[in-house]
Amino acid sequence: MAITLKDLKPKKLGEVVRELNYKDLVSFTMRISDDKDYVSAIKQIQKPEKPLTKDSLSKANNAVETLSQGEAMMIIIGEYVITEWDVKTSDGKVAPINGDNFMALCASVGDDDENAEFVGFISDNFHEMAKEFASQASETKKKPLASGRGTKKAAS
Repeated sequence: MAITLKDLKPKKLGEVVRELNYKDLVSFTMRISDDKDYVSAIKQIQKPEKPLTKDSLSKANNAVETLSQGEAMMIIIGEYVITEWDVKTSDGKVAPINGDNFMALCASVGDDDENAEFVGFISDNFHEMAKEFASQASETKKKPLASGRGTKKAAS
């Protein structure tokens, strides 16, 4: 039995798509898949923090604006997960979907409490989708065959 290249093509791990509406203020579509750029971005924020040293805590070394873990996740959601939305610019055109515009949206939904509720809504949906995708991916990955050729044991 010959193996064709089609048989060797990596399997798609699937995707999870949700169409969401937040209190009729904004509608959008979120999609999680095995996109290489998305996976790379997630890995970057999951790296462990550098150990604390006097040097790392000095004012001179902390002048650069850094993102919290939550802000980094919101940027990733805006860059990689949201695929469509109805957010408009001041001239009525659909705003480009990116991390900066998503962060601006998160700060513009309403007052501080409403903004926090919106971020929670997004975060909860994102985490549920990520768990669902992980479950799909583990089911899709090829399991080893039970009936293999096996290995020959040397005679003792």
